[in-house]
Amino acid sequence: MRTPGGVKPRPKPYGNTGLMVGLKVYESSHDMVGVVSGFAPGGMVHLVRPTGYQWSVPWTRVRPATDREKRQLAALAKLHCTRCAGLAA
Repeated sequence: MRTPGGVKPRPKPYGNTGLMVGLKVYESSHDMVGVVSGFAPGGMVHLVRPTGYQWSVPWTRVRPATDREKRQLAALAKLHCTRCAGLAA
């Protein structure tokens, strides 16, 4: 959805949690970094990794990713892209 000026609106936070779609987060029960892809009733957050792995957890188990964890996620995306291109590292 775009506004009349052609600019995409900013994502809205989920309730008062501060979480929004596209936010990079650390999830404690899986000990993994992921990106918020959506929300479900009951306070569940849908997460996805660059490899396509998806899972859902309660919003209380996620926190914003640190700079180090964001770099880790970017490195994982780069590795996955390289492997999909057939140039296994």
